[in-house]
Formats: sequence, structure tokens, C-alpha cells
Amino acid sequence: MPTVLLLENDPVSRHIIGLILRKKGGYTVLEARSTPEAMTYTRRYQIDLAVVDASTRDVYAGGQATARQLKTICPSLRFLFVSGYPQELLVDKGFLLVEDPFLARPFTPRILLERLEQVLTQPVVNASVLTKGA
Repeated sequence: MPTVLLLENDPVSRHIIGLILRKKGGYTVLEARSTPEAMTYTRRYQIDLAVVDASTRDVYAGGQATARQLKTICPSLRFLFVSGYPQELLVDKGFLLVEDPFLARPFTPRILLERLEQVLTQPVVNASVLTKGA
């Protein structure tokens, strides 16, 4: 079963999403509270996909900045971005690219797991895509 890195700074959301991924999806889940912690996990473990809060506000500026940092460590890493903010707003603010896999909150466990499977079966996004506007 794939290993999922969950980067979510809200402890309640992180706990709930982590439970869904473990209990209903059967995934191995590494939970990170910040981009630096996610980078540490990415250096230490073989991670297949990162579920990232697109609007995580820590030392980096959101989803795309986090993806660029993690891609320097693991170029084959796939991403699913989640947020309660509309995708259009996140794109306008530079947190996401239009083509980034995205799931709007609120979502059901079934929708989360279906979207995760879709992302896992897609080809890995070329790292050059992640450097647009960087």
C-alpha cells in the first residue's frame, strides 16, 4: 500500500484526514504540521503522494511553494491539494496552479479516497511545471 504524507497545520483536520486514510484507505500515513517537518519525512521515507493543505501558512507560501520544496528531495512525488478556500482564489494568490490536483473541503471519506486513487494512477507531474513563476 502506498505511503501518504499528510501536511496539514490544523490538528483536528490532520487527525480526521489521517484516520480516513489509515482506517478506510489502508494507507501508511506520515502526518506533518509544517513544511519543514514534511521535508524531514520526505528525506527519511519513500513517499508516494503528499496530501497538502493548499493554504498552509508556515515558513513557505502555500501549496505550490511546498510542492517545489518537496520535489527537490523527491522528484517523483505526487500531490493532492486540499482547502476550504475556492480553487480559483488559491490560483489567483499563487498557492496553486490551475492544473494541480485539488479537492475542496468539505469532502466525504469516499470522495477523498477516490480522488487520492485518481492522483496515484496519473503520471508524475514534471518538476518543470512546478517551477512556473518561481
